Amino acid sequence: MASPLTFDPSIIEIFMALCSGATLLIVSPAIKLMPKRLTKVLFSHHNVSVMQATPTLIKSLGSNILKSVVLSTNSSLRVLALGGEAFPSLHVLKNWCAEGNKTQIFNLYGITEVSCWATCYKIPEETLHYASGYEAQVPLGFPLLGTILDVVNDSGQVIQEGEGQVFIGGKERVCFLNDEITVFPGIMRATGDWVMVKDGQMYYLGRKDNQIKRHGKRVNLESIQQVAESLKQVEACVLTKCDQEKLILFVVPRGSPEQQNKSSTNFCRGVLSDLGKLVPSHAIPDDVVQIRTISFTAHGKIDQTSLIQTYQEMKKAKNLNSVCRLGRKEIWEGIHRLWKVVLDLPEDMTDPPDDCMFLYSGGDSLKALRLVEEIETLVGQKILGLTEVILNSSFLDIYNYISNKMPFEVENKEKFDDKMNRRTKPKIMKYKSANFYSEQISQWKLTAINCCITTISRGSRITKLHINLNSADRLGVQAANSNEKEKKELNCSKTPEKMNVYASINEEKMSVQNECLEMFENHIVNFSHSKEKFILDDPAAYCRTVSFKIRWKSDTAKCVDASPLLVISGNNGSDVTVYIGSHSHRMQAIDALSGEIKWERILGDRIESSACLSRCGNFIVVGCYDGSIHVLRSIDGETYWTFCTQNSVKSSPVVDPDLGLVFVGSHDQHVYALDILDKTCIWKLHCRGGAVFSTPCLNEFPRLLYVATLGGSLVTVNPETGTPIWKLSCGKPLFSSPQCTSQCVYVGCVDGNLLCFRHNGDQLWQFETGGPIFSSPCICNFSATNRKIIFGSYDSFVYCLHEDGNLAWKFKTSKQVYAVPFVYSSCDFNDRTLIAVISTDGSLWILAAATGELITSYSLPGEVFSSPVLWRNTLIVGCRNNFVYCLEMSTAEQKKDSFG
Repeated sequence: MASPLTFDPSIIEIFMALCSGATLLIVSPAIKLMPKRLTKVLFSHHNVSVMQATPTLIKSLGSNILKSVVLSTNSSLRVLALGGEAFPSLHVLKNWCAEGNKTQIFNLYGITEVSCWATCYKIPEETLHYASGYEAQVPLGFPLLGTILDVVNDSGQVIQEGEGQVFIGGKERVCFLNDEITVFPGIMRATGDWVMVKDGQMYYLGRKDNQIKRHGKRVNLESIQQVAESLKQVEACVLTKCDQEKLILFVVPRGSPEQQNKSSTNFCRGVLSDLGKLVPSHAIPDDVVQIRTISFTAHGKIDQTSLIQTYQEMKKAKNLNSVCRLGRKEIWEGIHRLWKVVLDLPEDMTDPPDDCMFLYSGGDSLKALRLVEEIETLVGQKILGLTEVILNSSFLDIYNYISNKMPFEVENKEKFDDKMNRRTKPKIMKYKSANFYSEQISQWKLTAINCCITTISRGSRITKLHINLNSADRLGVQAANSNEKEKKELNCSKTPEKMNVYASINEEKMSVQNECLEMFENHIVNFSHSKEKFILDDPAAYCRTVSFKIRWKSDTAKCVDASPLLVISGNNGSDVTVYIGSHSHRMQAIDALSGEIKWERILGDRIESSACLSRCGNFIVVGCYDGSIHVLRSIDGETYWTFCTQNSVKSSPVVDPDLGLVFVGSHDQHVYALDILDKTCIWKLHCRGGAVFSTPCLNEFPRLLYVATLGGSLVTVNPETGTPIWKLSCGKPLFSSPQCTSQCVYVGCVDGNLLCFRHNGDQLWQFETGGPIFSSPCICNFSATNRKIIFGSYDSFVYCLHEDGNLAWKFKTSKQVYAVPFVYSSCDFNDRTLIAVISTDGSLWILAAATGELITSYSLPGEVFSSPVLWRNTLIVGCRNNFVYCLEMSTAEQKKDSFG
């Protein structure tokens, strides 16, 4: 009896023994924790012939004991049934069995909710002899009597081939769950387990919660673990998640305890190196930890909590041992050594030259992340911004950056400092102080001065910046000046002098509203609120058709989920730049007319946040998975400021056009108000309702900031002070960004409802769709009194609602809709208001805003989660095939009879 009474397989062990007249051996939990003692009890004192256990319990015995005793040639064990966890690969199983062993080995699968034994597969004896690779997997087998199994794909269809989730049921074998009173015969229970159906057999892929996305790619933890188990130096291992998506591989080495204690560091690096040859780079664990044995729970399963606690204690101990013990010389030598280790260079290779660049030496962004972690372990502290330095600076620059962050206490400090100073070449560093910007600011091309800048972003958001020379000088140039008196004057946001500047800008914004339209004479985006018109010379005889062709595409090396930001300046919109980030950590500035990359920066981690432009027009602000909000110079991409939060930043920042503050949320559950020019955080608010994924929404009147959280809260904030005004719970996570009109605020919820509230917090209505809503609502203004709310849903429909919440129309697309619709008016269609929306399969749909009528469609060559942005006759969007696309739209007029 390997299972405790609280684990359902114990029922089988008890009654199978009683029904067959066998003796049931009950072993105390303490004995199970001692592999050698347990082996003697089972096979020396009692000749156990049938054993049911988890793979973890069997692995804890070790391959030597398994081969020499448990699965030896003369073993008393007739049947070994393994269940409760992923079955070992045939390669591992072969290493357990001695030549000539006759034990029958079975793979058991089931769930407590229906039957702990649902399927059974006997491993053919000849299969073990031919198992040679880690990829050799074992099927789950076929359903036992009275059990029904279905495999259902993402679309809810039962499949005979491909990947899907297992559902188990039976007409007689049912179980009451939680508070159920009635269970209908034949009910099918979801298992959460994913399988591959191939040639009529089911192969286990892993738990649904073990199918994670890492660096933009899907990662299966069980499959990586099986590969690691196939390594010759690995006895047993466990791959687990720690600190969100950090992957830690716990390894029990082969050999005696004395051998295991030798050079743990070299062993772990060897495992990483060998594993890197068998799995893709995105699947390589972040760290390898050598352990003596795998701990398991009372039910015989892997004790994940204990392993994670062990890892955290080891890291803490390493950090304590490192603090204040290293001098500059040790760090200099340590970085040399780690450089070679991460780049997989020979140890006896000469040290890299001072001007050596990491990327040019064979490094990439993933290796840079590993080098950061190794260096932080070496010095015993976190070093903010180190990833960016490694990716963009020389070896000597990296050392200088690290040494400046360290509190050294060594005897020969001055001597080593002098030595390093003599090595340092007089050159401009990539990471400059504020004084540098003060000196160089006059050389920047301040495109905001004396001109109108317009930004266009997802959801038809159009912002116009019209700043004269005096305003730009005060709010752009002097903010970088190191004169403390002037900085203090600028920092005081409520001084009369500064408020007068803001007032003058507001007046300018109103006066130049119509002037900006002249610059966009042929612009397809509708700035006005005129009524929809669709007048043709002879509508009965002619119709207009829209076609697309690719003007350019830009390779970002990985998926593009962020949405583009268009910044338009110059005479008549002659200078148009697209700013967009990618999963490859790249931030690109692309010429919208030619597709030429103006500059490219590699940030510290994946970018899903869509960028925004600072009010002065000189900086691009974007969030990053490294927990930072990066402020880059719009002219060349150089870093001006990096603000660090405590978790990933997937939220897209938004600029206050009056005060110039930037509002952005973080997965650390805070929303921040940042003064970009003064490099300060004005306030931060803990939302106390989950991470902030979506973009905050600033409403002009009444002046309120809306923040939606993944905890299901809609929080209303005073944008000047950060004080919460009211908070509502929507029940389910809010991925959708709030959108406002002068009367209401709208937000979508994953329960499938679009919610509408007054600005005082009263709910007006809710509209239910057939699937979760991730798409943010978009407001379509036909006139000052005629507005529509347009959004997409995971039920594959695009919805258009009246302001009272009643349905105007809906349009069925080919796949779920994640992107935000873009509303625009087309001069080619006599200023008719149209909508561009993209479904996740890459299908682009152009619809009539008034009726939902399909105008045209187009297919992109990949999945799309980015939202489209339109300008003139071009549409720009990111795609999951690694490219940013610029599509050129052309309109043709043809006689209707030509279409038959």
